[in-house]
Formats: sequence, C-alpha cells, structure tokens
Amino acid sequence: MIAIWGQQPEPVQVDAAELETRVAGLTYASGTPYSPDLVKVLDEISRRILQHPQLRHGPQYVALAFWLRRASMQRLADSLRAAEQPGYLPSARGVALHLPPTNVDTIFVYSWAMSLFAGNANVVRLPESLKPETRLLVGLLAATLGDLGEGQRQLFCHYPYGQPIEAALARHFDLRLIWGGDAKVNQVSKLPIRPDGLSIGFPDRKSLALIASDAYRQADEAQRDGLAERFFNDVYWFDQMGCGSPRLLVWLDEPGALAEDFYRRVASLARSKSYQVEAGTAIGKLALAHDLLAEAVTDRHSAYGNALHVSRASDPVEALHRPHGGGFLCDWVATAVEDLAPLASRPLQTVTHFGIDAVACEALARTLRGRGGYRIVPIGQALQFEPVWDGVDLMRHMTRLIAWR
Repeated sequence: MIAIWGQQPEPVQVDAAELETRVAGLTYASGTPYSPDLVKVLDEISRRILQHPQLRHGPQYVALAFWLRRASMQRLADSLRAAEQPGYLPSARGVALHLPPTNVDTIFVYSWAMSLFAGNANVVRLPESLKPETRLLVGLLAATLGDLGEGQRQLFCHYPYGQPIEAALARHFDLRLIWGGDAKVNQVSKLPIRPDGLSIGFPDRKSLALIASDAYRQADEAQRDGLAERFFNDVYWFDQMGCGSPRLLVWLDEPGALAEDFYRRVASLARSKSYQVEAGTAIGKLALAHDLLAEAVTDRHSAYGNALHVSRASDPVEALHRPHGGGFLCDWVATAVEDLAPLASRPLQTVTHFGIDAVACEALARTLRGRGGYRIVPIGQALQFEPVWDGVDLMRHMTRLIAWR
C-alpha cells in the first residue's frame, strides 16, 4: 500500500506517481533554520499533546511534549545562533527522509522535529501498521501542521520497501536518516540519494548502567526509591527495546546485599505500575537465562517476578550482546570505571550512571573514546533525546553553511 497521512486520522491511499510528485515538489520548499515560526509550530504540537485525552497519559508522550515546548526550543535556537561564525549563513539542507524504527514509537518525532527546526522539508516513511497511540500522534501532527500552514512542507507517508517507488523517491532527498537494525541500514543504504546528499545510519545499539555501590550504600530511602523510579523509566518505557535502555548493570565495587535491595525496589515499582509481561516474553527470558548459564556467560540467575530477571555475568562482554527485553538484565562487578574499556565497542551507545562524580565521568569518557559509547548521562536520562545523538551533531548535518565574503 502507498498512502499519505493528511489532516485526517487515517491514511489515504495514493498511487506511486502522486506520491513522487508530492516529494519532488518539496525540492525548493525549505525554510529558515530555527526561526521563531518554527519554535511556534513545535510549541503548539507540545501544547496539543498535553491536552490530548489519550496521549497526555503516556509518559513517553509527555516527555516528547516537554522536549518540544517553547522554552526548550528557544534555548536550542539561542545556542545555535551563539555558535554562528561571521561570514557563514546557516541554510536548510533541503529535503530530508526519515526512516524510523518500529520499536520506539516517538523517535520519528524527535528526528523529524530536529529536521523541521533546521528548516528542512521532510518526508517521514511510517510503517503500514501503527499502534493506536502512534496513529493518534501522527494525526495530531498532521492536523497541527495544517492549521499552522506548514502541512505542504511536511509529508507523513507509507510506501513498500524493495519496490520501484522506493528508488524513485530516494533520488529526491538531500538527507536520509535511517533508524533501525544493521540489516535495515545496510539494505536501505544501497539506494542512492541525490549526488550531493548525506545518508546517516543509526543501527543496532546496546547500552549499560553504572551504579557506584558506596554511593548507593550512603543513599537514604527516598534517594534509593528515586533511583529505582528513574531506572524503571530507562528500562520499561519501551519494554527495554530503546537503544539507550540498559541491558547490563555494572556495580562499581561489590554491592553485596545492596543489589538485592535495588532490584526489589525496581520489581515493586513494576508491580505498582501494573507492568504486564506477555507469556511469550516471560518464557523467552527464562530460556535466555538458562542458555547463558549453560554457556558460562553467567553463573547465577534471580527472578523478581515476571517483570525483572537478573543474571550475574561472568562474561560481561558476551552478556551485553545477548539482549532480550521486557525486563531482563545481566549485572557485573567492576573495581574502577576504566574496567569498562573491554565492554566498549562500536554498538555501545549510552552509559547511564549513579554516584559518579565529574572526574570519574571524564575518566570514563576518555576510556571509551575511540572505542564506542557516545553518551554518558545520569540514570533516568537513557531515553532522553539530545541534538547530539550517537556522536552525531544532528543540526550540523541537517543544515548547510553558505560562506559569504
């Protein structure tokens, strides 16, 4: 099916020729980067999400609305203007194609919003089948853009991969952002975009968390509960399928009974929030736990109800690369942040932390540099989108510079 989402909640079917005509018409439709009008558009989307009877109850949508609000976008605009150099005028790159993943239902908005903020015209290729909440969100975006006169420059659509329409559209794009697994990035990248275009892949990533045992030992009850809440958000918002969600928890120095205390708090939160584990996911976690034990990747396993399984890793490198999702963790004990060096490879994206000071954070960054690990942020910010993602400064890549003398 080839379809376009307009101001109606359901997509409208079109033929390949009509879709290509729409995309080709965007070639010279770009605007001014981070202009006040674009701040207004994103702020209005934020306001409507927070007023939506269904979306306002989803924490991932509230987080998205908070990121899109006027104050946040204005700070970003101010920082970008402050970084401008005399004799160089920022310009939109042109027409951007966004190919979002299917497992994180808000990432396409962050990617698209950054590109819109850069002044680009945009095409977002969505899956044919969307979750009900995602369908509501797309409808909200399309309606808001139409109301504010921005709808003609922003196109949400669906078309099949591997068909002639995919190659026909690709040649119109100045920028392509591919979010998904390695196989998707490799396959899509075979299709050329404009000769002067830029294609960026965001492939499979793995992430981990780091907790300093001594800091947890000194934390009071409220601090421990707060940490468990933030960790819960990092793990469970997208069923641990977000690229920033930790799959391995590293304790800095032996935690002893502290680990048990922490895991029970997280499991209790999962119960209080009525987190549901599907039968297939629960069976899959048990099967993986036994596989890892049999392969000597781990040496013990504990289940804190269906929502949380934890296996102690004897081979943390292998454990990190054996994810499952749905609340399955491996943990490991290190003696210093430098011990994380063997864990760092190209697929490592985010390291979240608790109890690590600025000196240790910088030491960790230097340890990871050139190996992997592109974000080091406090626990609770694993899924928080930033303009620098996977080590890529998105705004710089989404714009061009016109040099004038």
